[in-house]
Amino acid sequence: MNAFRQQTSLDERPGGWLPTLHEATVRMAVALSPSTYTPALRHAVAARICRMTAQLVPRFVLLAGLLSVVIVHIVVVTAQSYGLSQFALSTVIRVLVVELLPLTAALYVALRGGPLDGSDTAPPAVIARSFLVVLLVAVSGLIALTVAYIAVYGLTPWGLGVFTRTVGHVFDPIVLSALGLKTALFAASVATLSGTVRLFGVLIAIETLVLAAEFI
Repeated sequence: MNAFRQQTSLDERPGGWLPTLHEATVRMAVALSPSTYTPALRHAVAARICRMTAQLVPRFVLLAGLLSVVIVHIVVVTAQSYGLSQFALSTVIRVLVVELLPLTAALYVALRGGPLDGSDTAPPAVIARSFLVVLLVAVSGLIALTVAYIAVYGLTPWGLGVFTRTVGHVFDPIVLSALGLKTALFAASVATLSGTVRLFGVLIAIETLVLAAEFI
């Protein structure tokens, strides 16, 4: 605990990206070190994860549901009006599940997960914030897929075959790898970086780079 506190008590230092990279690297290295996790710290991590999950997940589920309903409705209605209904579902999945919701989940945890500092609560906060980002990306993806299915096919199981094939077509190996990489980088950034403006810049940079890599 003392080692983590000493290594993570880093000031908000101006002067470019080197201090930022150093801060993130130190926090992540200590968080991944098995020697960090004493019984007391493991208990604190578990307690922090449970507390943050109870606080953040219900509100984010509501936010993700509302966002999915609005965007799915706009995309589906617009596609139908232009005779492009066959592209509506894949577009919704791509926009929501792959691009918009992971970034929303990372920003939500960053803004609502509490600050990172050098106190005794820092190690549990680092692990809990990282876990919450991954969890919310997964949960929001399931919500978006459910909303998209209902919007296109209604409350019937007869569209599951086509829907499954469409989802599989969207999540080809490249897109699936990009989503996994982006989620991991988002989680690491939210878990290790302090400072809202700096973190927001890092998240946007990750999103931009992953998008560029997908289409190269």
